[in-house]
Amino acid sequence: MFTWLARLVTAHPWPVVGAWLLGVVVAVVLSPALGGFTSNNNSSFLPASYQSVRAQAVAARSFPAEAGASGSIVVSRADHRRLDAADRAEVGRLAVELASSRLAAVSSVTTSSAYLAPDKKVQIVQVAFAGQVGAPAANAAVAELRRRTDRMLTGTGLVAGLTGNAAISVDSTAEFSRAETVIDVATVLLILVLLGFVFRSVVLAVTPIVLIGIVHQAAQALTADFADWFHYQVGPVMAPLLIVVMFGVGTDYFVFLVFRYREQVARGDSALDALRFAVARAGAVVTSAAGTVIAAFAALSVSSLSELRTLAPGLIIGVAFMLVTSLTVVPAVLTLLGRSAFWPSTPRLPVEGRRTRTQLIARDASRHPGLVLALSVLVLGGLSLGLLRYTTTYNQLAELPSSTPSQQAYDTIAAHFPAGVLGPTQLFVVGRRPLDPVSVDAFAQRLASVDGVGLVVPAQYSSDRHDALIEVILREDPYSPAAIATVTGPLDAAARRSVAGATTLVGGTTSQVVDIRAALDHDLRLVIPLAIVIVAVILGLLLRALVAPLYVLGGVVVTYVATLGSISFVFLDGAGYRGLDFVLPIVVYIFVMAVGTDYNILMAARLREEFATGHAPRQAARDTILYGSPAVFAAALILAGTFASLVLTGIQLLEEIGLAVAIGVLLAANLLATRIIPTIAALRGWRFWWPGRVQRLTATGEGPRRDDGPAGG
Repeated sequence: MFTWLARLVTAHPWPVVGAWLLGVVVAVVLSPALGGFTSNNNSSFLPASYQSVRAQAVAARSFPAEAGASGSIVVSRADHRRLDAADRAEVGRLAVELASSRLAAVSSVTTSSAYLAPDKKVQIVQVAFAGQVGAPAANAAVAELRRRTDRMLTGTGLVAGLTGNAAISVDSTAEFSRAETVIDVATVLLILVLLGFVFRSVVLAVTPIVLIGIVHQAAQALTADFADWFHYQVGPVMAPLLIVVMFGVGTDYFVFLVFRYREQVARGDSALDALRFAVARAGAVVTSAAGTVIAAFAALSVSSLSELRTLAPGLIIGVAFMLVTSLTVVPAVLTLLGRSAFWPSTPRLPVEGRRTRTQLIARDASRHPGLVLALSVLVLGGLSLGLLRYTTTYNQLAELPSSTPSQQAYDTIAAHFPAGVLGPTQLFVVGRRPLDPVSVDAFAQRLASVDGVGLVVPAQYSSDRHDALIEVILREDPYSPAAIATVTGPLDAAARRSVAGATTLVGGTTSQVVDIRAALDHDLRLVIPLAIVIVAVILGLLLRALVAPLYVLGGVVVTYVATLGSISFVFLDGAGYRGLDFVLPIVVYIFVMAVGTDYNILMAARLREEFATGHAPRQAARDTILYGSPAVFAAALILAGTFASLVLTGIQLLEEIGLAVAIGVLLAANLLATRIIPTIAALRGWRFWWPGRVQRLTATGEGPRRDDGPAGG
């Protein structure tokens, strides 16, 4: 099939390029913007069955003022002194004037002495929005509130900042938008430099950037179409990840193809024959690699967290587009360029006997496979020890840069008020008939005695008196393990014994964190095994073996553990982070499983071809490393650099994902694919390929010989 495709594309390069460009233009022009389907509202990503979501539904029905987006204007003196009577009067005037302004999407603006900090240095003005977090009207209201507040306090000696879920959503969106620009620039520059260094060619450095940049626009457009057609929102991490995934895997596939193309040109083939041979041989590897990545991303579709589940369509679209581009447009463009693609360098084969890094690795792996294997496993094991330090955080606001306006206002509140004020816990008492106020008040008094509860606000009632809302201020930070333990332990137990004939639901910030943690635990137990099974099937079909895929998958799992251990050392011990983002384990696993397996596919496919020639196992391992590993090293360096660009964003989640995937990719390429897998094959011989036919060819030396040197790649 790939031989036929290679001939078809190289015979008609202009029609292929023209059809591709037309498709991209149509997709971009007719599709909406992805930003219109991006949300920062965590509660919208949880299934409706979770308690915090059910509590939110009660709030929307019976307490609409509590159900919408919220905000807190934090007012203090510019000189950091206590607020005197005149200052507090000025804060009251601010609240009255903002409320009388009747801003669109703002339902109330209130303050009182109850919102004055114990040290009297800060006073809060509470804002209730009519819309949900991330809604366009609420976003616009945040900007207008900030503008009017600054104007009203000019000349008063007071300063203010707006925080709360509405403001956090606006600032988070702005930070992720800025991050996209940083990633775009860093990725392009990095790929230009690295491809130029690898191929010594200006043309081969520029070509993939242009092609991937164009197809990325189409993939982003189709991702927005899917969100529109199937009525879902994506998380803010979708757009940055789509950039690094497409540029990363797209460059990988380009490198796989061009390395084989260059090798055949160096052997003396004409440019056209070499390109057709490269597409025919590398096409199967690229397709299998893309299939593995797509399958791994598809496993996210069963996640109970829609923030993870909605990553699947966009990432699958991006990788599928890069696969089609790699097998059609890239060969078509290379056909048009001919040998000038390599300008100003000239393709040459590795010189035997030179002490290059690749040749030293190939020599050591073939002569001392057991030692190389043991040392490689020892390195991964040492890095895995960092997992003993692994700690999770659920505070996504703290992951934004400290310069973010909502983060600064949030920190001001944290410095002057009890920690629980930052995210109250809400208990909704839902009755089948009008509630008895005496019973509700008695329940509220019992809540005040619960260990970990600092303050209980008197109950509010719905208009029909069937529902009551009791707000609880915890003693600890609402994102902290202590707060989570309070909500899942004594507070939950108290809620189960609330009011006779009524049901009590626990909502609010900490309850949402509890549900997110439960959903993530469910996903880890489901998504990871599913990804392993899917990838195992693809590897088995590609390698026509049962044993080899098990070695590869086992190595990928060990590499994943070593990756988490590495970033624990870097971020927890080195950078002093209090915890790693809660989605990191599953996101990193999918990426390490998907992308890391690409390099193992490339090397294992080459190993199989070397075995099939009748080469002895150690010779097969040597030639595989000698001819296959340069493409792996180059592709891994580029992909790792692409993901590492996320570290420049200043957003903790992106920093963690970027560095983790970069480390995982480098470990997969430099240890697993080019050392561990070849040395296992060298030690196990034909048993590595059981029950494939290649075992008999290797054992008897009856494999077909070829005149053009080692194949594969």
